[in-house]
Amino acid sequence: MNTLALNTAAALMASTAAVAQVETRPVTFQNEGATLSGTLYLPEERGSEPLPTVVVTGAWTSVQEQMPANYAREMAERGFAAFTFDFRGWGKSGDLPNNVRFIESPEAKTSDIKAALAFVATLPEVDADHINGLGICASAGYMVDAVSGNPLVQRLGLVAP
Repeated sequence: MNTLALNTAAALMASTAAVAQVETRPVTFQNEGATLSGTLYLPEERGSEPLPTVVVTGAWTSVQEQMPANYAREMAERGFAAFTFDFRGWGKSGDLPNNVRFIESPEAKTSDIKAALAFVATLPEVDADHINGLGICASAGYMVDAVSGNPLVQRLGLVAP
């Protein structure tokens, strides 16, 4: 009985490992005179067709390698392209006007999300007719503002808004 359980667990872990192959690619894009740093997550084994895509944003002070990366990786494991980025004034992205960093600006973050949505629509790996938003925690409100009336966005998901 224990051998059966161990073999089953080993098989499940092996199948999960096979699914968990994700390719990441660093990219940059512009918004309001600043260069923003982003990461595109892609399923390693994908065809040549563009993929439905999810733009993922995180909590107030998080950067793309933290909370958004976990969700983006999960989305890529499920066959989506996913995109994370650092808001202006945070992480690897350029500053807000007047060299300001580490300020919570709802207007700036909403603008950055809109720029990210427009940017991913230009990528060849992305199906521009199937772009989605995923806002987590504090950025959920910014994501709602960014996608409201935005013809690029098909669906919206919110986690702990």
